[in-house]
Amino acid sequence: MYAYVLNNPLNKTDPTGMYQCSGTAEQCAAVKKGLDDIKAAAANLKVGTSGRTALDKVLNFYGAENTNNGVKIDFNNHDPNALGSTSTANGVTTISFGANALAPLGPTGKGETVAHEGTHGVDQKTSGHMPHTFWQFYDTEYHAYQAESAVDKGVGSPNETDHYSVWFPGITPQQRTTNITKDAYENACFDIGGC
Repeated sequence: MYAYVLNNPLNKTDPTGMYQCSGTAEQCAAVKKGLDDIKAAAANLKVGTSGRTALDKVLNFYGAENTNNGVKIDFNNHDPNALGSTSTANGVTTISFGANALAPLGPTGKGETVAHEGTHGVDQKTSGHMPHTFWQFYDTEYHAYQAESAVDKGVGSPNETDHYSVWFPGITPQQRTTNITKDAYENACFDIGGC
């Protein structure tokens, strides 16, 4: 009866019916806020564009309401340099945010972070494995920053969480691509090392 919270309805919550969240009520509400921000951004982007397609994939990954789709969310990432991490094993994707990764941010921060990690989940489900080479890490990071950029553009607010801003009013397509590339490369170097 409570499979959607691993048969533990006292310690785990599923406030939106989309995924199993084992954070505090406040943390799980922040995930919901991030998803709401992604939905709002997607609604402002033209259907068929790369940004809209990326956000639709993220929203589909997190799942439809009242559907147990194998996405678990926790706040157990203890790396002080990471907002989150995503891993997939045996058909279950676990997204581990840092304890304060979704703390109060401006209009796009929660959506950026939730979209970023959701994109990793999409890539892992599509490929059937975790990235293990530098270029696989780079590719999934590039996709994740593209999704963040779509959130920012759809909401119409500057990027909040990245070293190189992936979207702000007036950014040129070339600047956007350059900044996404730089962020993706930095993260792949952090994940794999040797850069």
